[in-house]
Amino acid sequence: MNGYRVKDILDEMERIAPLSLMQKGDNSGLLVGSAEDKAEKVLAALDITNEVVEEAAAKGADVIISHHPVIYNPLYSLSDKNPACRAAKYGIACLCFHSPLDLAKGGINDIIYDMLKEPFGLSESECFVEDVGGGFGYGLVCRLKSAVEPDKAAKMLKDIFKCNFVRYTRNGRPIEKLAFCSGGAGSMLPDALALGADAYITGDVKHDQMITALNSGATLFDCGHFHTENIVIPYLARRFAEDMPELAFEIAESSVDPCCYA
Repeated sequence: MNGYRVKDILDEMERIAPLSLMQKGDNSGLLVGSAEDKAEKVLAALDITNEVVEEAAAKGADVIISHHPVIYNPLYSLSDKNPACRAAKYGIACLCFHSPLDLAKGGINDIIYDMLKEPFGLSESECFVEDVGGGFGYGLVCRLKSAVEPDKAAKMLKDIFKCNFVRYTRNGRPIEKLAFCSGGAGSMLPDALALGADAYITGDVKHDQMITALNSGATLFDCGHFHTENIVIPYLARRFAEDMPELAFEIAESSVDPCCYA
């Protein structure tokens, strides 16, 4: 036994992604369970699904850490079809860090920068796509050392994010300035365009957002919500291995893209 409690796992997550960064309307922190419960094993996943909860129970995990909140909208009934209720039934604590992991130094968007830096020849990041104050923001804008054609960029992004496919607007100009934001941030396209971006990478892009990009001459890349955020889970595994090596920490095998593609 390592002697850890859920509060120790929560403290480590706060060091990685402070809850002070949580934005209005978000739900992050300890959402299921007690801070005083034991924490001998942690399972990490992008989303806490019923499959993830069952895997945690089968593997004897005391805690699940996720990026997306297992409770986001109000619950008007309690059913074991709901992952939060199922976790509570098994006595598994759920720690969810949503906007704090988006905004934290070293968080998801910094991870994307590190992934794109060498392949795209990125300069240092210049500014945030959406600045929330205090030097924190949701996305980054960077100049490229040399221009990249959109078709080539799409193939590179498919390999980098391990996507099933990349959707992108046609007829985009060569990319000299690139913006990106993880998850479903298509609504921030105007911010990226206002900063002079020739291309913007995100997920969950809507049709009207594609039309806006097309009319602007910029390229909008939809690399998928899952694929642009699941990258944070291996990062968390590395941080816990460094900071809490006695803790059994595992990435959930059931933490996979919820979609099938025909």
